[in-house]
Amino acid sequence: MMDLLDAHVRQLLAPLVDRLLEVEQELEDLRRCGEGSIRIGTFGEVDAATGRATVSHGELKTPSVPYLNPAAGALSESRHPSPGEQCLLLNYGGGDSGKQTIALPGIASTAFPPASADPNVTCRNYPDGTTSSYDHAMHAYTWKNGPFSIKADQLGVEVMLGAVGFRLTPAGFVHIGGKVLHDGVNIGHT
Repeated sequence: MMDLLDAHVRQLLAPLVDRLLEVEQELEDLRRCGEGSIRIGTFGEVDAATGRATVSHGELKTPSVPYLNPAAGALSESRHPSPGEQCLLLNYGGGDSGKQTIALPGIASTAFPPASADPNVTCRNYPDGTTSSYDHAMHAYTWKNGPFSIKADQLGVEVMLGAVGFRLTPAGFVHIGGKVLHDGVNIGHT
């Protein structure tokens, strides 16, 4: 009698047990998708022509995925990531194919530290050593490429090539170093 009752209860509960197993599998799939939806990764191969790159995250590597640029409309700006640069990898589709994944570059690391440690300075360092920065507390812009530099603030502009240049201020124009020639004649002293 007990066996018959036990078999009847199992028969009645079988659809519920099957549905619980399905829900458990769905929850496991959602957990796996959630864990893989946002990750920190490192750029590998970068294809500037297509705006796509591979990204390593943990032991895994994405197929070629698009990476974010500062602007991509009528106004466009290219900023290609460097191999080894960290990024935020967003898998907004939750799938495993990488078809709905985008990489957002710009996470500082020991390999690529922030361009400036000053919170008042927005700075960009280029691979050839050129730098441009704006200090919003001082209202000052600086651009430097080797011996050539430009500094501008609310008091004026200074343009230098090594030790020679000029300064333009509300008080006037000042020549700095070097000669001032006109038709081969030094007019700076005569």
